Amino acid sequence: MSVIVPNYNKEKTLRACLAAIYAQTHPPAEVVVVDDASTDGSPRIAAEFPCTLLAFPVNRGVSAARNAGAARAGGDVLFFVDSDIALAPDALAEALAELRAHPECGVVQGIYEMTPLFADGPVESYKTLFEHFWRRRDVGVTATTMFALTALPRPVFELVGGFDERLRDAEDIEFGTRLPTAYEIRTSDRVLGRHDDVDRLGPYLSEHFRRARTYAGAVVAARWAPGPTHGAPGRADTGRRAPHRIDVGSVVGLLGSAVAVAGLPLAAWSPWLLAVPLAGLVAFLGADRALLEFALRRRGPGFLLLAVGMRFLTHLSEFAGLGLGLTRALLRRDRPGRVAPLTPGSTR
Repeated sequence: MSVIVPNYNKEKTLRACLAAIYAQTHPPAEVVVVDDASTDGSPRIAAEFPCTLLAFPVNRGVSAARNAGAARAGGDVLFFVDSDIALAPDALAEALAELRAHPECGVVQGIYEMTPLFADGPVESYKTLFEHFWRRRDVGVTATTMFALTALPRPVFELVGGFDERLRDAEDIEFGTRLPTAYEIRTSDRVLGRHDDVDRLGPYLSEHFRRARTYAGAVVAARWAPGPTHGAPGRADTGRRAPHRIDVGSVVGLLGSAVAVAGLPLAAWSPWLLAVPLAGLVAFLGADRALLEFALRRRGPGFLLLAVGMRFLTHLSEFAGLGLGLTRALLRRDRPGRVAPLTPGSTR
C-alpha cells in the first residue's frame, strides 16, 4: 500500500500526520508527500521522515498534488490522507480488510473522530462534531466519494482517470461521478482519523460557500450537460454514477434557512406575514433535528445553541454558493464558442 499526502502550508499538523502514518499496525510500503509550493516549514518537516517528497515550484491545487503522488507511487493500493489528519493506528489495516472483504468495492473512505487533532475553539468543535456525524451516517455503501482519508486499488484510480486538476474544491465528489457503477463506494467507521479543522467563522463560511459554488458548476450542472458519458480509454463505460444522492433533509434545511431570512422584510407589510420566516425556521430545525439532537447528547445545551447558529449560517452560505455556481454554469453553457472541457489530470 502506498500512502499519498498532499500538503500546502500545514506545518502545524504535518508532523502529527506523518508520525501517525509511520506508527500504523500495517506499515505502508511507501509514503509520498506532495508539497504544493508551501511557504511555511512543511518541506523541512517532511524531510524528518523516510518519505518521498515531491515539491511543486508553483501552487497547483490538491487535485494536481494527488495525481502527482499517485503517478509516483508504486503500490497496488493507494491511500490518500490529507496533511491535517492523524490516522488511528489501525486505519490502513482496516482499509485493506474492507477492500479484501468486498471485492466489488472500488473506494473505501474513513470518517473523522469527533475530537479534533488540535482543539482551537468553538467553531472547530462544531465543525468536527458535524463532520463526524455526517460521515458516520453514511457508513456502509454510499453514493459520494470523499478523499480526506480514502483507499482504492490503483486500477480503479487509473480507470477513473485521476482528479480533475481544474478543480480546487469538490474535486473528490466529482471523482466519484466518473466511477463506473459496477464499483461500490464504502464508508467505514473503522478507518478513523483526527482532523485539524477550520477554527474561525469567516474562513468556515467561505469554505462552504466556495465548495457549494464549485460543486454546483462542476458536478450538478455537468450531470445535464449534453454529450455521452465517458469511461476510461480502452474500456466500455459501465454507466455513469449519479453525482450525489439527494438528501431531502439538506434541501429542506437550505430552503428553510433561505426563507427564514428572505421572509423577514414581509413583516413590514403585515405582522401576520411573520408566519413566512417562522415557517422557514421550523423547516430548518426539523430538517436538522438528528444533528441537533446528536449535539445536545454529546455536548449539552450550551453547545446545542452554537450548533443551531452554525448550521443555520452554513445553510445560508451553501444556498448562496449553489445559486451562484448554477447560474454561472448555465451562462457558460449558453455562451457561443465555449472552450471544450479538460480531461481529468490534464492542464491547459
